[in-house]
Amino acid sequence: MKTPLTKGRVYMVRSPITTVIINEEVCKGCNICVDICPMDVFVANPEKGKPPIVAYPDECWFDGACLMDCPLFEQGAIEIRTPLSMKVSVKRG
Repeated sequence: MKTPLTKGRVYMVRSPITTVIINEEVCKGCNICVDICPMDVFVANPEKGKPPIVAYPDECWFDGACLMDCPLFEQGAIEIRTPLSMKVSVKRG
């Protein structure tokens, strides 16, 4: 099991690609995204009421499970940015 929590400290894994963005001003820290994510991208913040930690952004499947269940999605609490290399391109002939 992956966990960035070691000896009571929180460590954030930095990634050159920012795929999942949590707006700390909107997110209320309900941790629904932590529970629903099939790839365990998020880790619950040890401080109650704080947004979850995006610990493993490179593991994101871009399936949108966290978006669909987030009660504050429409207010901008969470956003997924699909990398350009994964976006579908259609050329019309």
